[in-house]
Amino acid sequence: MEKEEVTPGLAVALGSSLLGYYAHAGFLNGLAAAGLHPAKIAGASAGALAGSLYASGLRGDELRTAILDSALRWSFFDWGSFLRLPGVLSVFWASGLFSGHHAVKRLRGLVNGSDLSSLKLPAMEIAVTDAVTHRPEILREGPLAELIVASCAVPGLITIQRVGDRRFIDGGVACEIPFEQWLDDPEVDTIVIHRIRHEAGSGPTVSWETVATSIGCAHQTVCNELHRHRVELARVKGKRLVEVDTITPAPGMFTQRRAPACYERGYESGKTTKW
Repeated sequence: MEKEEVTPGLAVALGSSLLGYYAHAGFLNGLAAAGLHPAKIAGASAGALAGSLYASGLRGDELRTAILDSALRWSFFDWGSFLRLPGVLSVFWASGLFSGHHAVKRLRGLVNGSDLSSLKLPAMEIAVTDAVTHRPEILREGPLAELIVASCAVPGLITIQRVGDRRFIDGGVACEIPFEQWLDDPEVDTIVIHRIRHEAGSGPTVSWETVATSIGCAHQTVCNELHRHRVELARVKGKRLVEVDTITPAPGMFTQRRAPACYERGYESGKTTKW
């Protein structure tokens, strides 16, 4: 992308969502179709994946093809999960079911082995959680593919990711939608926030409460309160926030059937975003 194509002052934050990279990629392509080209993108988890591919130069049909390729989704799975499962269930070993190693290899190919710091138009920022200091961080440099997977490392699902001498887990733990880092940035005046919601009843449901119900409720409550706090800070700092929710069917862990619909919903949200 040429420098003059960047929309001055525009930054886009992409929220965490399981397999939400379909809709996030569609959203970014939709923004471009509407003539909006962010100067900066930040993402957590699925947002880090979609945003990084876009910032690496994948646009339009090329981005759609890469995102909807089932090989990308399956790269997050590995047969070693069967060996790790007893350790995860007993909490005696293994920090997650999947290692993430195949996903790193797949993403390296898609981003040509880039370093995060090399992404300039737009600049890309990735939210992670430091597993040692227990603090959320926004990273702007480091091996891109490894940091994408680190941001996607949902506790219990993907193992703690080692990047250099550091250890990271899911960026969405305390930074579901990363935009607070821009509140004192004079180069940013408008922040578009893209959040993904799922249609009621579109995913697997049970009629009774489980431990997943409690964990999900606790996590979402924390995310909502942190988001409310950050939105108020943005108001105080004089930043313009444009919040966009895309409603998609639940993508499904083991099927690609709904992926195109998720992408198209995101595309329509981006294309119709009011600037």
